[in-house]
Amino acid sequence: MTFCSVPLLVCICLTVFTAEARANCARPVLAHQRQDPATILRLETAWAVAYLTGDTEFERCLLTSDFTEIMSSGSINHLSEELALARKNSGKSVAGAAPMPSITVHTHGSVAVAYGISSEKLIAGKPHKSYFADYYFWENGAWHVYFAQQTSFAT
Repeated sequence: MTFCSVPLLVCICLTVFTAEARANCARPVLAHQRQDPATILRLETAWAVAYLTGDTEFERCLLTSDFTEIMSSGSINHLSEELALARKNSGKSVAGAAPMPSITVHTHGSVAVAYGISSEKLIAGKPHKSYFADYYFWENGAWHVYFAQQTSFAT
């Protein structure tokens, strides 16, 4: 093997390993993405279903490895905590789940934010809702969520 062929071999190996690592991301909902609000809305719905059914493989495809979320309680979660929370829902059905809230999407080039108000839930025996915002960026033909925030308020 010549010195010049070593970089080529390294590039081929990296491409194969990357493709293998992302192979479980070949899902219809992740295909044919566009830089438009309709795609973000589709991803928001798919993410909600994935969370409610414990589909952590989907979340790994959509969320960045440095994903961070400020929870309505004020705590800060990262990807590992998000996946652990979703895993608790593994095998559950979305039948009977609260309907998806109305979501507004703003896009600005390669970034987007989806936000809205969640369904009512009880916190310490009192009804609360939360504002939520999910932040996306466009890379290599797909949207990825890197940050989310929830802000709770009494109703």
